[in-house]
Amino acid sequence: MGAASPTFVDTPRGIFTASGIWFRTSEAGVRDYAGDVLDHEPLRVLVRHAEVWLRLPETLALWCLPAALWVLPVWGAVGVSLGVYVTWSLLGPALVNRPMLKVASLLDHVFVQLMYYVGVLSLLAITAHYAALVVGLAGFIILRWGVIRKIVEPGLTTLLQRMYPLPVPDQVLRALIHRAALKYRVALPEIDAMANDILAIWLRNK
Repeated sequence: MGAASPTFVDTPRGIFTASGIWFRTSEAGVRDYAGDVLDHEPLRVLVRHAEVWLRLPETLALWCLPAALWVLPVWGAVGVSLGVYVTWSLLGPALVNRPMLKVASLLDHVFVQLMYYVGVLSLLAITAHYAALVVGLAGFIILRWGVIRKIVEPGLTTLLQRMYPLPVPDQVLRALIHRAALKYRVALPEIDAMANDILAIWLRNK
């Protein structure tokens, strides 16, 4: 996919990305409420940034696991990584910021992750830490392909709904629009109306 290729599909039910993320707003809705921001950053860029941020729980846990396997027993390393995943799943939507997004984009790059895992898992193999090696390989698959989200997310749904007024993807996208507006000094007088429309779509499709 080239840099200018669409990163989402706009439908009457909202925006859907190739990775399966659902934003309960439409491209027209975002343009109505934040069109001046889109003059500086296209919606495809904002959506791509939101995807990177929404994957941060997996990304941070993925980077934590090999290091933890090197210094902790296997189950301790798994526990630490799972703790990182859960903590960032809960707090991440409230901590959206552009400087960290640059770091997150680098950490999310699959080639960088592969090189990191190859290096650490090779050391584990050389030092005969075979259980840690197997867990590291399994962890990479579970985290990189989003399996952990399907396992853990149902248990976090109620808590996330209490913590945030919008569905998490929309919370993150709205925050990114706000940050972009601050960067480019764009006023967003209609942003609350956008939130109301998102809630209406969310409730209608529950």
